[in-house]
Amino acid sequence: MTTTSPPPADPADTDPLTSTDHRAFAFLDHVNSGLRQCLCTLARHGVALRRDAPERARILLDTVRPWPLYKGGQFLFDLMEWEDLMVDGDPPPLMSTERMVAACTLPVQLMAAAATGEVPTVAKLVPGQRTTAALDLPLRLLAVTARSTLLGAAQDITDLLGPSAAPDDGDGHATGPEPVTDEPATELPPLEAGFYLYEDIVLGALSVLGPLLADHAPADPVPSDPLTTPVPTPDGP
Repeated sequence: MTTTSPPPADPADTDPLTSTDHRAFAFLDHVNSGLRQCLCTLARHGVALRRDAPERARILLDTVRPWPLYKGGQFLFDLMEWEDLMVDGDPPPLMSTERMVAACTLPVQLMAAAATGEVPTVAKLVPGQRTTAALDLPLRLLAVTARSTLLGAAQDITDLLGPSAAPDDGDGHATGPEPVTDEPATELPPLEAGFYLYEDIVLGALSVLGPLLADHAPADPVPSDPLTTPVPTPDGP
């Protein structure tokens, strides 16, 4: 008596995931790939800056190290294990400067608006009079603090990045970053994993986004602190 084996099961019949699950994972994988490409590209820009202009790289890092944004970035970089993401596998292709600047333009514009006080009122963000009244004062205090911090940070970055920023258009605004090309003269060095990886990402971000940040710098100097500035006394008897 001969027996026939059953036909192999269709993988689609045994897969517990739905087509929506697979499409969602495909999107998340695309996000991870884009993040890896961006981080690796910024790090390679940072390696180039540290190699070609070590004194400028040192001053840039010394300036941003005390800032909470830098320290928070270091914490997230370690917590999310982005180094493993960056060095796992073959190096990704370079991401163009235009693409990175375009992705960061809106966040920089929002920060610039917050620094100048041009932020939406809490009444437009939170419905309900009681909630609005409770949050209005704290949010206004946060806006004032953010404005002072961002004005100072923007001025510091502008001073440091000024020599390498894009040409001026005559009105005090940068005309935009120089595009990345594939010419050998602009070929970036390979990624260097290790102790300097986060610093290289920061240096690369300052190098690539420098013209964008400088373009949103305040036109007027940072106002002095009235608590530390002596008040001149008029001459008299």
